[in-house]
Amino acid sequence: MIKTIIFDNHGVITSSTAEGADEKFADFLGVDLDRFNKVWGSLEGIVDEGKMTSDDFLKNLLHRTNCHKDLSDFKKIYFGSYFPKLDVQDFAKELGKSFEIVLLTNYGDSFRYVNGRSWHLEKIFGDKIFVSAELKMRKPHKDIYQYVLDKIGKKPEETVFIDDNPKFIKTAKELGMHTILFESLDQVKKNLEEILVSQGQSLQTQGLSL
Repeated sequence: MIKTIIFDNHGVITSSTAEGADEKFADFLGVDLDRFNKVWGSLEGIVDEGKMTSDDFLKNLLHRTNCHKDLSDFKKIYFGSYFPKLDVQDFAKELGKSFEIVLLTNYGDSFRYVNGRSWHLEKIFGDKIFVSAELKMRKPHKDIYQYVLDKIGKKPEETVFIDDNPKFIKTAKELGMHTILFESLDQVKKNLEEILVSQGQSLQTQGLSL
């Protein structure tokens, strides 16, 4: 039986870097998108594991792209470039009436600031928000998935993990979790219903619409 739905943040509950934020950042830094993605990719794992502050992350992006613009201006763009996916958030709220819902996000030490400023995801997930930088571990490493499972007291097969990153999905699947690779809300609803039916459950019997 499915008891818990675990959501990713960027790309699922809120927009991802690839949904327009990367172009804004590259434009601010004065580099092409390929150059930006290489520099970003070399640093994001470090900040996501809490081994670098978000301020130092942004400073490094400025330095490595030879950009001499002001850090405070970069922070305004950085913190203001991710938007909530309201349709997915509304669906998560509805699921929360019948299932335990959890957020597991790879994010630096600025998550609580950005969430308090823009997203207010605690209104959806309560205190079941797990942030990689705070835990000093990140997806796709198995330890962070197991940590969350232990904290919520669920077996892998009692959970559904929703993420837009195939690498993160792969680890969850290896641990025995049901998984959905996020592409659209309609597709998630369809895939979730298929998983629930396989367990003798259904969104409709839970009073939820497809």
